[in-house]
Amino acid sequence: METVIIDKSAGIKLNDVESNVNNEQTDENKSVIPDGGYGWIVLLATFLIYAIAEGISFAFGLLFVEFLYEFNGSKSATSWVGSLFVALPLISGPVCSTLVDKYGCQKMSILGSAICALGFALSAYAKNLGLLYLTFGVLGGLARGLCYITVVVTITYWFEKRRSVALGISASGTGFGTIVFAPFTNYLLYEYGWRGTVLILGGCLAQMCVCGALMTDPKWVVEEELQKKKDSKRKEKVLETKELEELLPNKEKKEINDVPIENNVENSKKTWYRGFLRITRPLKRFALFLELHFLLLSVAVLLAGTWFLIPYFYLVDHMLENGYSEEESSSALSVIGFANIVGMVLLGWIGDRCNLSRIYGLSLILCGLSIWGMIIFTNSYILIIGCSASFGFFFSSCFALSPSLLAELVPIEKFTTAFGFVLLCEGVGHLTGPPLAGYISDISKSWSQSFCQAGLWMIVSGFSVGTISFTKNRKFFQNH
Repeated sequence: METVIIDKSAGIKLNDVESNVNNEQTDENKSVIPDGGYGWIVLLATFLIYAIAEGISFAFGLLFVEFLYEFNGSKSATSWVGSLFVALPLISGPVCSTLVDKYGCQKMSILGSAICALGFALSAYAKNLGLLYLTFGVLGGLARGLCYITVVVTITYWFEKRRSVALGISASGTGFGTIVFAPFTNYLLYEYGWRGTVLILGGCLAQMCVCGALMTDPKWVVEEELQKKKDSKRKEKVLETKELEELLPNKEKKEINDVPIENNVENSKKTWYRGFLRITRPLKRFALFLELHFLLLSVAVLLAGTWFLIPYFYLVDHMLENGYSEEESSSALSVIGFANIVGMVLLGWIGDRCNLSRIYGLSLILCGLSIWGMIIFTNSYILIIGCSASFGFFFSSCFALSPSLLAELVPIEKFTTAFGFVLLCEGVGHLTGPPLAGYISDISKSWSQSFCQAGLWMIVSGFSVGTISFTKNRKFFQNH
C-alpha cells in the first residue's frame, strides 16, 4: 500500500501492467493489515508520545516567563525559543519522512526521542538565549519532527478500517498532555527552578524511547519493503523513458525507440533531458497552489498557524501581569487541554454529518472571538476560563476537520503531497507568529494588541475556509 501512495503523490504514471501489479499488492496488503491486535499497544504508545511531546510544547508559556526574567531579553527574542521548537517538526517534515521511510518507525522514534531529551538536558545549562535557540529550539524541534512523523505512519500501518478512530484517539493525547503538563510544569518551576524543570522534562521526553521501542512494523510492511527495493530501479527506468518520449521531438523519439536503453544513456542530449526531468519533476507538485480551494485552505492554515499559538504561549504571562497567581494561570492552560479533547470528539462527529468547510470556518471564527474574549474579560477569572474553554474546543477543529476537508478538496493520488504542503504552511506560521506577537507586545508594553491581532486573523482564516463551500473550484492560469 505504501508504494502506491508514494507513486501517486509524486504524479507518477506507470504502464498498465505495473498498475495492475500495484493494485494486486494493495489488495493483498489491505487483507493483512491487523486493524487491532498488537496495534492497540502501538496506539497506546503513540498516544503517550503525543501527550508528552505536545503537552510540553503547549506548556511553553510557563517556561517563557522564566526565560524572560532569566536572560532579560525582549519578548520577541525570547519567543523564538518556543517558536523553533514547535515549528521545526512541521517544516522538517519532508526530510524526517524520508528518514522514517528508509530506517523505519521504531528506530527513528527512539532516535528522535533520545536527541530531543538530550537537547533539553543541554538547555538546562544554557547561559544565553542563543544557546537556548540551538539546544531547546533547533535540536529539540528537529528531533521531535521524527517522532511526529512516526506516530502518523505507524498508525497507518497497523489500522485500516479503524484508522480514523485510531488517529483520533492518538491525537487526543495532545489535550491530555496539556492537562497534565501545565500544572506539572508549574509545580516543577516552584520546586526546582527553570533549569531543574527543563532537565526533568528532558527525562520525560526520554521515556518516549520506550514508546518508540513498542512501535514495531507489522509483517506486511517488512515484506513490502523487500519487494519495493527490488522494483524501485526497474520503475525508475520505465518512468524516465516514458517522460523522455513525451519531451523529445518525434525524430529523437524514433532514435530512442530504435536504440537500446543502455546505448541511449550514453547520448548526451538524453542525459541532459534526464537531468532536466529530475529537477523539474518535484516542481509540478506546486501546481496545487493554482487551485482556488486548495489555495484558500492553505491561506487559512497559514494564518491560523501563525496566531493560534498566542494563547498557549502568552496567556500565562498576560494573566500574571494582571494580578493572577501562577496556579490560576496554569489552570487556564489545563482547561484549554480538556476542552480540546472534547472538541476533537464532538467536532469530528459533527464534521461527518455536516458541510466540512462551513463547520471548520465557523469554528475558526469562534476561536478568534474566544481569543478576543480573553482580553475583554481579563478582570473576570470565571469569564477568562470560559474563553479558554471555548478556545480549546473550537481550536481542536484544526486537528479534527482539516485532514478530512483536505481529502475532499484534492484527489486521493495528490493527498500526500497536499498534506505535506499544508503542514509546511502551518510550520511557517508557527515560526513567525510567536516572535511577531512578542514584538508587538514589546512595542505596546502589553499583550492586548497581540491577542487582538490573533483574534482578528483567526476570524479571517475562518472566512477563508468558509468561502470554499460558496465557490466553485477553478485553476488559475489554466491554458485554454
